[in-house]
Amino acid sequence: MLVLLRIAGGVALLLFGVRYLRKGLDRLFGARLGQWLRRVAARRGLAFLTGIGLTIIAPSSTTMSLLAVQTVQAGQMTARQMLAVMLGANVGLTILVQLVSLNLDHQAPIFIFLGFVLFQYSTTSRAKGIGQIILALGFFFLAMFVIKYTVTSAGMGPESDVAKIIQIAERYPFWIAVLAAATATLLQSATAAIGVVIGLGAVDAANLNLAVPVVIGANIGLALTTLMVGWRQIESRRLGVANLALKLVVAIIGFATMPWLIDWLNGLPGELPRKVANVHTGFNLAQAIIGLPLIGVINLLMERSIRESPGSRSRIFGPKFIHTGPIDSFALATGQAMREIMHMSEIVRSMLGDIWTALKTDDERLARDVSDRDNKVDLLDAEIKRFLTRLVKEDIDQGDPLEQIRQLQYLTELETVGDIVDKNLSDLALKKMRLKARFTPEGERELDDFYKKVVENQILADTVFATRDRRLAEQLVRHKERLNEYEQELRDRHFARLNAGMVQAHETSAIHLDLLTHLKRINSSLSHVAYAVLQNGRRGKSAEDVAFDSPI
Repeated sequence: MLVLLRIAGGVALLLFGVRYLRKGLDRLFGARLGQWLRRVAARRGLAFLTGIGLTIIAPSSTTMSLLAVQTVQAGQMTARQMLAVMLGANVGLTILVQLVSLNLDHQAPIFIFLGFVLFQYSTTSRAKGIGQIILALGFFFLAMFVIKYTVTSAGMGPESDVAKIIQIAERYPFWIAVLAAATATLLQSATAAIGVVIGLGAVDAANLNLAVPVVIGANIGLALTTLMVGWRQIESRRLGVANLALKLVVAIIGFATMPWLIDWLNGLPGELPRKVANVHTGFNLAQAIIGLPLIGVINLLMERSIRESPGSRSRIFGPKFIHTGPIDSFALATGQAMREIMHMSEIVRSMLGDIWTALKTDDERLARDVSDRDNKVDLLDAEIKRFLTRLVKEDIDQGDPLEQIRQLQYLTELETVGDIVDKNLSDLALKKMRLKARFTPEGERELDDFYKKVVENQILADTVFATRDRRLAEQLVRHKERLNEYEQELRDRHFARLNAGMVQAHETSAIHLDLLTHLKRINSSLSHVAYAVLQNGRRGKSAEDVAFDSPI
């Protein structure tokens, strides 16, 4: 029993390494992985190679699954386009198991030391991300050491409890695969499930009769994870089903040829850990060989078998009013950009309205949907900025040079508001639901009133941006100053309720104050457009002055 607990500790360390690797990749790459994916989606072969490349530099199955689903759910790529990337990513993900299979467990302290130094003492986010990735690799190798040392020190003879369990399990390869699939799904990591077998195989406590079904099951579990994450949206569900179906085809072939495959592998030179890693790589190469030429057929089958509900026809999300073709007129181009910015503003306004509804009704699904919508805001932000910067390079008649700056300014403010809704207000709504907290009636009325005034200012800010009306800009500035004063007044009222000993006020105090803070931040960001309009009317102001002279 103690041996099993020690092995479980090694598995936990492996799983922690997987989670830590994902955090390091998020810190290192951020949203850039998604941007790279969108650039190569049009060509199947390039998308496949890019999937391999992405997962070699970012070898995390959880990160890849979430990225694929979020990209499809945001409408930035179709299931057909993403499937080619996923086939390549499945191959690239095996690099992590290949690393685990190397006999590097005695070098784990070196990796941990180097990773710790980079993470602890670096000042840049990129360096810290690299440090976290190196630390994660150190944890992988340390986990292998723990598993191998535990098995060796326990004297794994034919009479030991663990050896008997393994010998019995080897008679039931199908159920081994089912257990491995369930484990990989539960842990959200195929690497952890395969890593245990590699650790046992390194000390001759397991053989290929156990390892091959585990590899098959772990791959099925990884596909199930992608399917579950993307189930609630039609395109991401098609992606998940297609990926799972291809893995099931390879799994069926693997079970049908398993006796021959194991005999062939036993006849090859090399240690068992390397053979296990190679089986994992071979499984995903076989999936790519089968699936890549049939992507069109698979997509057609998915569309016919997984149908959309009437009236919910999905399409690729993207800019409505700007284009990638040649630009003939500066005025026309900036007019198109303005319409696209207003389109983005509508999405941001809907995010703010829906998150407030979710906050009041405890609708967790709506809160998470709002968070997903921020991906669309980020896409539009990137596309509009790319379009506006093209105006400088294109050989066309130049209009007002301040117009580009003014549009870029407001675009940045809208993207900031979207981030506040996604990263702050959404988290607060979910926290309120998790704690089952309730505001006092007075506090809820005050928050509603403050929220409505912020929404009114957002509409006013859109109007100021579109019309450049100085009187409206002055009005927006006055509204901002009044809201700042009102926010402080509402804080004082809340503190008064706390002093009066109202229990509900104490329970929701942190959420209440944070909501006021972030709504105030949103109002401040939106009000910057007024300063740009007012300063643009002053004579003698240069473009740089307008860009950097707005008060915060």
